[in-house]
Amino acid sequence: MPYNPRWPHTFKVVVESLDASGLPVTDDEGNPVTGTMALERIVYDSGYNPIRLSGGRFKTERVDVMPWGYRTSTGGLKTAGEVIVADYKVSCPMLLTELVTGTVLEMTDYTHTFRAKVLKMTTYNWGTNIWLDNIKN
Repeated sequence: MPYNPRWPHTFKVVVESLDASGLPVTDDEGNPVTGTMALERIVYDSGYNPIRLSGGRFKTERVDVMPWGYRTSTGGLKTAGEVIVADYKVSCPMLLTELVTGTVLEMTDYTHTFRAKVLKMTTYNWGTNIWLDNIKN
C-alpha cells in the first residue's frame, strides 16, 4: 500500500508461541517467544478507493503489518463513578480480521515502538477504528 498521511505508522498483531500443552514457550532468559498473525485487509486503488471483485466482494490481501494513524490520543475522557475512562483511538484501512478484546498490537510511530491491547474494533466505510488501552505518544 502506498504511503498515506492518514495512516503514517505501522502495527502488527503479537501472538505468544504455545507448546503442545498450550503453555507459553519461553527463551533461555524466560521471556515469552512471540510471533505475528497475518491480517486480511481491503486492497485499494491509487485513489484510495476499495477494489471490488466481479461478484461485488472486496478484493483483499493478507499482510503482517498494517498502517495506522492517531485519531484520539487523549480525548474522550469521561467519569464512570470515580474511575476516569479514557478513549484512545487509532484508525487504519479497512481490516476484515476481527481483533478481539485483549489482542496485543505492537505499534510503531515516528519515534518509538510500544504495545497496546485492543478494547474494541469497528470497521466503517472509510476504514477501521481500533480503541486501545493506552497510547504512548
